[in-house]
Amino acid sequence: MENNQNAPSQALAYEFQALRERKAMYEQNLDLIYASLNNLNNTKETVQNLKDVEEEDEILIPVGGIVNLKAKIKDPQKILLSVSDVVIEKNIDTSLEFIDKLIDQHREQIKFLNEQLQQIEGRLQGISQIFRQGTIPQS
Repeated sequence: MENNQNAPSQALAYEFQALRERKAMYEQNLDLIYASLNNLNNTKETVQNLKDVEEEDEILIPVGGIVNLKAKIKDPQKILLSVSDVVIEKNIDTSLEFIDKLIDQHREQIKFLNEQLQQIEGRLQGISQIFRQGTIPQS
C-alpha cells in the first residue's frame, strides 16, 4: 500500500528532474543563440562600414576573437554570403537585409526560449512548493 502512496511523489520528483534538465538545455541554447546574435550584429556593423569604403582602400577585417586581417578592397559593393553550403554574391543593401532577417529569427528564438523557461520555472516552483508543504496530490 505504501508503494501506491509514493507513486505521486515519485512522479513529481521525475517531472521536477526532467524540467530541470529541459531548463538547462534551453539555457544552453539561449547562450548559443546570444553568441550567434552578437556575431551577426558585429557582421552587420562591418558590412555597414563597407558603404563608406572605396576600391583599393585598406581595411581591417575581423575574422574572430581578437584576430583581424588587413585587406584591400577590390569591389566594395559586392559581398559574399554563405547560405547553407553555398556562397552567393550580393550587394551591400541586400546583404544587410539578409543579416537583418537572421537577426530577427534569432530574436524570435530568444523570445520563444525565454517564454518556455518562464513556464518551466513556474512549474518548478509549483512542484517545490508542493514538496515543502507536503501536500502531494493522490491519484
